[in-house]
Amino acid sequence: MLSTAFGNPDNSYNALRLIAALSVVLSHSLLLGLNSPSYDPLSWAAYDLGATAVNVFFVISGAMLTHSVLQRGLGQFVRNRFLRIYPALIVSAALIALIIGPFGTGARLWEYYSSPQTWLYPLNVAWNFEGAVLPSMFEHGRYPGDVNVPLWTIKYEILSYIVFGIAAALGLLRHPSIAFAAWAAFGFALLADVGVDPTGETPVESLFRFGFAFLTGAVARRFGEVIPLRFGWAMAALALAVAGTGTRFGEVTWIIGIGYAALYVGAKNWGRIAEFARRHDLSYGIYLMAWPIQQVLTREPIWFGPQVAVLFLLSSTISGSLAYLSWKFVEKPALRRKAPASEEEP
Repeated sequence: MLSTAFGNPDNSYNALRLIAALSVVLSHSLLLGLNSPSYDPLSWAAYDLGATAVNVFFVISGAMLTHSVLQRGLGQFVRNRFLRIYPALIVSAALIALIIGPFGTGARLWEYYSSPQTWLYPLNVAWNFEGAVLPSMFEHGRYPGDVNVPLWTIKYEILSYIVFGIAAALGLLRHPSIAFAAWAAFGFALLADVGVDPTGETPVESLFRFGFAFLTGAVARRFGEVIPLRFGWAMAALALAVAGTGTRFGEVTWIIGIGYAALYVGAKNWGRIAEFARRHDLSYGIYLMAWPIQQVLTREPIWFGPQVAVLFLLSSTISGSLAYLSWKFVEKPALRRKAPASEEEP
């Protein structure tokens, strides 16, 4: 049953998040290297590969946090969430500004390092996320001025934490019907195309998308005592995701189908990969670092254009190495300061 999957020390949810982070890197490698989203392997689906991977992050997060609160109570929820998100975010931003930035800026080095934007960038990222800028950054890249676009999803993760924490503090998790009603409401908003703009994903649309994904995981875990994790169900869930493609139900069925399949796959023991991911949780660091590294590498698009595999391997290796350092010297020490009753939170 799903209720026991997260308590199993041999589960592979950390490994699954690592695969999701690398999927985002691959999706962005295709986008930056070929300069067209049509090359994405899931360009035909409701969400492309990168967006699907981010949805999986939210599903797993909702399920894991719900499991933690149901098993150990709310505890030092705010403190623990802050320690999980912000230390690595700030340190990675400082690394991007002071070390990676000079390779991507069009400004002279003395102009770059004398600019207040450079030194204030880590603080700016803390509240402005992808909106934080650096002097003359990536002017000749595929996406001029976009220092770290993937950070835009983090504010929705934080918002999910805030709403979830309030709901848990009010005791709403004790009432499964309320959680189910909220999940259904967000699903209906996606079906009704609330906030949709054909020119791009709006903040309102993102709110319902990520809220629905997070609630899919939360509701699945809340009803975990009656939801089995079976191969046949996972195949049916994937079939549901594909069947809804191209219809008005596509976004909802894709999140539900891929979400259940992810929960099923992550409950299995992947062996050495899972063991490595449990000891070294690199997914967050890779997600924080990969985009600016890819932007630097694609400053010469003629060379990298036909060699997306090289871009993916290089950016994965560099961001993975930095993610290891982030985990060892920033994230893991920060997580040791979490409340003892919540040590197993994601």
